[in-house]
Amino acid sequence: MKVFFLSLGLFCFLLSQGQVGFVLNGKKKAKFSFLFVHNLVIIPVLVNGYPMNFLLDTGVKETMIFGETLKSIDTAVFVNKFQGLGREEGLDGYLSINNHVDIAGVYQDLSHPIYILKNAHIDISTRIGIEVNGIMGSRFFENHMIEIDFQKHRITLFPQTNRPKTLEKMQCLPLDIVNSRPYISVAFRQDNAVIDGRVLIDMGNSDALMLIPSKLNNFDIKPPFIDDYIGQGFNGEIYGKRNRIRSLELGPFTMNYPLVAYPELSSLQHATFVSERIGSLGNELLRRFKVILDYPNKAIYLRKNKDFDRFYYLNMSGLEIIHDGIQYEREEIPVVLQKDGGTEVRMGNSVQYRFVLRNMYKIATVREGSPAAIAGLLPDDKVIRISGRPASSFSLESIHNLFKTEEGKEMHFRVIRGENALDFKFVLKDPLPFNVD
Repeated sequence: MKVFFLSLGLFCFLLSQGQVGFVLNGKKKAKFSFLFVHNLVIIPVLVNGYPMNFLLDTGVKETMIFGETLKSIDTAVFVNKFQGLGREEGLDGYLSINNHVDIAGVYQDLSHPIYILKNAHIDISTRIGIEVNGIMGSRFFENHMIEIDFQKHRITLFPQTNRPKTLEKMQCLPLDIVNSRPYISVAFRQDNAVIDGRVLIDMGNSDALMLIPSKLNNFDIKPPFIDDYIGQGFNGEIYGKRNRIRSLELGPFTMNYPLVAYPELSSLQHATFVSERIGSLGNELLRRFKVILDYPNKAIYLRKNKDFDRFYYLNMSGLEIIHDGIQYEREEIPVVLQKDGGTEVRMGNSVQYRFVLRNMYKIATVREGSPAAIAGLLPDDKVIRISGRPASSFSLESIHNLFKTEEGKEMHFRVIRGENALDFKFVLKDPLPFNVD
């Protein structure tokens, strides 16, 4: 493999001269389904014939693949260092050009640049329970109007000459497109103070809103707040604080008591921000709308969906549970006799067995002072039962949802710690109750 070291600005300029980008197959609009897991949009992608799952992310420009997903790269490769949020060093990205990328058979780029993140510590798959091979950045949006229906889990791609009929029923707001990333103006109220600024529309962010305290004049994070794990960036894990603000205004829309994440200073040390940016707007907020992103005309169209007034739920357990591999489990099946007419008769207590692959889970972090922490649960505990059911019978998404559903609900956990099986119980409690001004 021949490696060339050039500046990012130089080779991105060279690539742009012949880069057509994504095109639709045919002249009509096209649709495809996506997975919506842990507030993240996961799309099906073929890269040089290999089927993969990609996170759709407006917060980055380039397309990236994690680790050794592509076993061989035949084209010339450049190297660039990617920096972002997190406590660790950035990632080395090796650029492969002239890749054939096909999305759901309807959207193609025959000469697509892809970065291979060789030393990737980004671990999306274990956090959401679905294999994610890479990130699809803003190149996906550059040439067409893209509709994202969070209710139906469907993306619609429109030819440039075909305007969606639904536009007249939607609210149009202007976008600033800076380095292929979309920014929009918002205002939020905390107590009686109203603060406005520009935020990145970041579909790689599962929170509703992230704010950068150092970018806000005379701003303090108001109690009640908690210290919490926020997520992962190019520079590793992100920690900080969370609270609720009184309201957020996005054009004519007002969202009450949204949760806000504030990254700590050590998680911001490697990141750079455009002028006047105060934070990011993520999918927990976007999912409350039908969204059309129109990069060519620098606009976003929004229409409320049935989730608009949905409460902004917090993980009330304090547990961050992640996928911990798979194992075979023995499953009992009653022995039945098929009689004439289709009637099934069980043969006493006789059973037969089959072996099935089941997910395994473990605890990644425990929020200090949370119900789970007070109960005594610890990081690296392997979870085997949740409220009387085998943990393997849950999806990771359903476990996350359990922690957000009902304050006051009692949770029962059985875990393996070392050689011992231990039982714990705790009651879900919202550490950030909202107070009406």
